[in-house]
Amino acid sequence: MGAARGALSSPCRLPLVSVLLLPLLGGAQAAVVFIKEPSSQDALQGRRALLRCEVEAPGPVRVFWLLDGAPVQDTERRFTQGSSLSFAAVDRLQDSGAFQCVARDEVTGEEARSANASFNIKCESGGCVCPRETLSSG
Repeated sequence: MGAARGALSSPCRLPLVSVLLLPLLGGAQAAVVFIKEPSSQDALQGRRALLRCEVEAPGPVRVFWLLDGAPVQDTERRFTQGSSLSFAAVDRLQDSGAFQCVARDEVTGEEARSANASFNIKCESGGCVCPRETLSSG
């Protein structure tokens, strides 16, 4: 009789175990993963640049960019190209700060954020103004 009781209780426990393990198993498969994250780089004032971002996810993903935590709006000078952020002309004032690539799974709402990336914007011979730090410290 004990065996019969055990047989009846096992199927009842199995779904509970499945329910507990399901988020762990499903979460590993449904994760938004960065294949390529943006990295900080040198850039010349007024020249082209690209912050690369590539993601992999099981479903449709929306990728957007933040600059110092605020959404980046596409302009003729700075725009998304696929999931990367392209700059037709880097600008010392408008492109200073921390850029971050954000990928959101449109089905689950799961969101992943890349590491921060920034530009070390350099000037060509006399091509731009002194950095803000230099102006404020001098």
